[in-house]
Order: sequence, then structure tokens, then C-alpha cells
Amino acid sequence: MAYNLNLGAWGSVFAVPSAVVDEHIKIANGNHLKVLLYLLKNNNTDLSDEILAEALTMHPDDVKDAIIFWTERKVISVCNDEITPAKPESITGESLSVTTVIAQDEPKKTKRPVSRAVRPEPGYVIKRLGSDPQLATLMDEAQRIFGRMLSNAEAGTLVMLMDTDGLPADVIIMLMQYCADNNKGTMRFVEKIGIEWGSEGINTVSLAEEKIRTVTETYSYFNRVASTFGMKNVGSPTKKQLAFAQQWVGTWSFSDDMLRLAYERCVDTKGEFNMNYINGILDKWYKAGWKNPDDVEADVPATAKKSADKPKKKSKNALEVDASYDIDEYEKKSIFD
Repeated sequence: MAYNLNLGAWGSVFAVPSAVVDEHIKIANGNHLKVLLYLLKNNNTDLSDEILAEALTMHPDDVKDAIIFWTERKVISVCNDEITPAKPESITGESLSVTTVIAQDEPKKTKRPVSRAVRPEPGYVIKRLGSDPQLATLMDEAQRIFGRMLSNAEAGTLVMLMDTDGLPADVIIMLMQYCADNNKGTMRFVEKIGIEWGSEGINTVSLAEEKIRTVTETYSYFNRVASTFGMKNVGSPTKKQLAFAQQWVGTWSFSDDMLRLAYERCVDTKGEFNMNYINGILDKWYKAGWKNPDDVEADVPATAKKSADKPKKKSKNALEVDASYDIDEYEKKSIFD
């Protein structure tokens, strides 16, 4: 006679640390438990925030919030953003260690200070919403601007920007609207810029308006430079590119004709586009007081005469024959050095 013990759903089980039930289950929410159980079940599988979010039909920010929740309670430990559940032998007592698999050639990511990285827990946010009318208004405005409900982690970000970074609700609303108007309507971007504003002391509506005006103006300068140079599909400009544009157009007030002439001189001389080199050209022109192409061309005869005494043949280009320019030095440095 053959016997078969059918355990049904009990045929596949995994261990859960006792502390999860004894100490934390009363304050853990559904998302916290879903993430932990999935990690425990898939204990030999490489996982990431995105994989967990897709598997559990959750927002990635809610996954991160759950990871932080269990990390704070020492149920798991995390070394970086990408995590893998610990192997069974790493479980000791009532704690579970979650290790990180990082390729050796992968650069380490720069982290924010721990005090900034930890968002308020959902339970705390809910209590604040019931007692803080400003936060309630901020939440309503955020959902209107983004056109959707906020995740628990996103709500926590708003509280963090208020409490940790010192941004009033009206300033955060201005920031969110500015980001949305510029196709950056994500809480990640709002958080990034909000932290910068907090560190710069931008904590009033007037200061926020001035910051937005300055940033908008700088981007308009860059758009002029990009258009004049024929730069296409440049994507998001770098801080260096924005600083050059601010210098050339905002501070030195060069016209499009002068920008184009400097660009052509650079390409004709170097055979390539080099913003440091162009900055060197414009710097010399600014110090010489040249405001239009005629001023540049008027200097050619004098510099050409100086080149006649040089042993090597030089071009009639004013920038090539005048040794005082030393434009090549600008390739080795920038205005940020």
C-alpha cells in the first residue's frame, strides 16, 4: 500500500523572525509586511526596489519605506539601494540580515546623511494630517498638481521637507508647481530641489520667486547659446554649461553674433567644439571691451603685424597670432577651478 501525506499549502514554508510578531506587527502596515514576507520567501534571489514593486504591485517609494521600517527595527540590514535577501545561514536568533550584491566595478553611490534619508513613518504622517491644517492643504495641492494620489513615501517626503529642511507649505507648493510646469513633476525631483532650497535658506515665497526667476533666466541664456552654436538634442544642460551661459550672456552681455564668432574661431582653430576654449576667447574679448564682430576684425592688422616677427608662420586670425591670448590654457581649466 502506498501512502501520501498531502500538506497542501503547508508543503512549502519559510521562517519568520519571532520579533516581527512579538514586537512589530502592531505598528507595521500592510506594505511593510508584504515586502518582508516576499524577501523571506525569496531568500536566495537577487532583488531590487523595482523588482519588489512590480512583484507586489506597489509604488517603488512604498517599497523603500518598508525597507527603512524594517532596517530601523534591526530586522534586516541594508548596505545600499539594491538589496538581496540574506541566505538562510545568515539568520541568527531573531534578526535577519539582508546583504547587498554590488559589482566590483560599480561606483559607490553618494548617500544623503541618515537624518535626511529617513522619512516619517506612515502612522506619524496620518496623525500629522489630522492635526496640521497646513500639511493637509499641502497634501491636497500636491495631489492636484501631480494629478494622482500620493504614496505613503511621497507623503513622508512632504513632511520631511517641512520638518527637516525647513520649507513652509506655500514654498513647497511653489516648488511642486514649478517642477510640474517644467516636465519634472515627480516627488523625487521635488525632494532633490527641496533639499537644495533648504540648504540655501530659501524659506519664503519671495526668496522662492527670486530663485525660480534666476533659474529660469539662466536656462533661457543656455537656450540662446545652444541655438547659436547649433547644439541639438542636448538634453538637460550640466551645471558647467549653465554657468558658462550665465557668464557669457547674463554677465558679459555678448550678442548672438559674438557668440557665434567665438564658436567659429574655436572650431576653425581647434577642429572641435570646446566650451573652455570658447570661454577663453570671450574672456579676452570682454576684457578688451569688444562688443561686436567689427571690434574683433579691427584688431586683426595690429596683431598680424606682431606676428611678422615670430619665427613660425601664423594665421591672420587675431586669436592665433596674439600670444597674449594663451587660449589653450583655457582647455586645461574652467571657471570652476
